[in-house]
Amino acid sequence: MRIAILLMNRCIGSGIHSIVDSLIATNYTLIKSDLKPLFEWDTVSIDGKAIMPTNGLTIHPDYSLAEYMALNTSADAWVFPSVFHSSTGYEKVETAMSEAAPIIPVIQQHYDCGGLLISICSGSFLLAKAGLMNNLPALMHWKSEHHFRRMFPGLKIDTHNAIADYGNIISVIGGGMAYEHLVMHLVERFAGHRTAVDTAKLLMMHLNAPSPQSFRTNVETTDHADELVLRAQRHIEKHSHEDINFSQLSSRLSISDRQLNRRFSKSLQCTPLQYLQTIRINRACNLLELTQLPSSKIVYQIGYKDESSFRRLFKKQMKMTMEAHRRQFGTLVSDITP
Repeated sequence: MRIAILLMNRCIGSGIHSIVDSLIATNYTLIKSDLKPLFEWDTVSIDGKAIMPTNGLTIHPDYSLAEYMALNTSADAWVFPSVFHSSTGYEKVETAMSEAAPIIPVIQQHYDCGGLLISICSGSFLLAKAGLMNNLPALMHWKSEHHFRRMFPGLKIDTHNAIADYGNIISVIGGGMAYEHLVMHLVERFAGHRTAVDTAKLLMMHLNAPSPQSFRTNVETTDHADELVLRAQRHIEKHSHEDINFSQLSSRLSISDRQLNRRFSKSLQCTPLQYLQTIRINRACNLLELTQLPSSKIVYQIGYKDESSFRRLFKKQMKMTMEAHRRQFGTLVSDITP
């Protein structure tokens, strides 16, 4: 299986190396099992010049795009890692997309020929630009989502899965481990579960990617132009530990409950109640991560009267219990006494 990896300036350099390292580990695992290596790969930049990732360590491509497309053999799969850093401003996102324009017809041609297309993080912007994500939810790092909504209004985003396999399109969320988990998914799909398990153990990593929900920072979103919704947000944030009457809030803003819900949904893709729940969950996470307060006290401190109800909400939203979140992100307390 031949894989072409697109290189772009300001991509995550360690991610490119992670893909290659994981493919090498897979081939090694197959050889040790008396099987033939499965993967070969090429790196391609638009103009054939070296690219500068965010870590400043230059990566030299094997081919320019024109050189690669002129070869006698073609790739079975194209991988599109991040085309810009997740913290990039929108103007730089537009610049990166403009620089990547020559790859769009290649994507469309590869898709029409039945080839496999794989996006990682903001690589999904390229598939969307090629018109291939109109009916498929795209995955990306949560800090890139607002850029995607702005550039592609009406397209869907999957915030619940780390990898979405749509057949000849695979979309993968961003983050430090996304690249290894992508390769493990490819190994599982094309080489079988046994090889995937053996490779994951060789790399000392979990085979199955965790839910991205626990990694999201549920920050108060203000990247919209609705002043009334902003005022409502500030009120909810200030009084999140109290019982909030949303009908009274609507009256205070001189708007109906229905209009408030509609404008929240348009600006934030949630209702006022869901926004309050997000704020409370975010603050519960902060307390779990930074303090040793018992979970039961945290529930009441953030404004919930019913502990079991909040625990169910937390687990549904974060895909883990409060205690599991503390074990994953909290301060380690040693059991060893001097």
